[in-house]
Amino acid sequence: MSGMKIVFLSRCVVVLFCASALTSLLIIKMICSKYVLQDDSYYRWKQRSTSFSKLSEHKSGVDFISLQNSNYKVPICEKDNVLIILVTSALWHLEQRNTIRNTWAKKQQHKKYPWQTFFLIGHPWVDGISPEIVKEQELFGDILLGNYADFYRNLTVKVMHGLWWTLKDCEAQYILKTDDDCFVNSDRLVRFLVEHNTVRYDLYVGSVFAPGKRQVIRDPQSKWYVSREDFREDEYPPYASGIGYLLSVDAAYRILTAAQYIPVLPVEDAYVGILANKVGLSVKSSGRFTKYNINWRH
Repeated sequence: MSGMKIVFLSRCVVVLFCASALTSLLIIKMICSKYVLQDDSYYRWKQRSTSFSKLSEHKSGVDFISLQNSNYKVPICEKDNVLIILVTSALWHLEQRNTIRNTWAKKQQHKKYPWQTFFLIGHPWVDGISPEIVKEQELFGDILLGNYADFYRNLTVKVMHGLWWTLKDCEAQYILKTDDDCFVNSDRLVRFLVEHNTVRYDLYVGSVFAPGKRQVIRDPQSKWYVSREDFREDEYPPYASGIGYLLSVDAAYRILTAAQYIPVLPVEDAYVGILANKVGLSVKSSGRFTKYNINWRH
């Protein structure tokens, strides 16, 4: 795998390690809580202090229905999952997916706290569904295909589709978004979420970019380019790095509600921060998420 980002969890803290070539080490502490989604959870979060007065009157953001295709067999979620892990991947990343399947996402029998991992891949239906990906899905049942071209500037659409599908088709208490060059200490993470959490609602947590590190890129040659027409401010509101962030289901509902009204930006993690900001959801700079380690090799 070309880069390695690791999510490690001790008894009472979550640690996210990320290594990309030779960079520096950052450790942050996270405190979160067990939250069980009840049938009335949608109304419970909606009745909180969230204000949508700043949102457009007409929907102009993500059209979730258009991203799904009835001809493709979507994954099946188990019941009563504590955590759903959504991993962004691509058609040609089979090696990365198999590495994850054989390590931190390896299925275990009689798990005390159920959780599942799914891979998010873009695949326009006009091209027909790849026989290879159909075979892989039949073998593993862990791939969610979306009706969009799979390139970097569609990463936002990929993640929004994954969150939407998870809330629609799965029973889960938390959602972790990460990438296919990451390692998640999944067993300890889930145990921590069940046994040691204290925050029940509004959980959006990860490695938060400091002020001065959230500038909007205006260079048209950059893959992170955003025009002033698409986003007028020169700096994004606070947001967690896309290498990994955790959402409680009520927070995910709020973010997806805003996504229907806020036009999509090609910077996925910053877009999530914009949505959170619009609905009054504060991002927490997490416990022990570590981005980079200069001493690691791969």
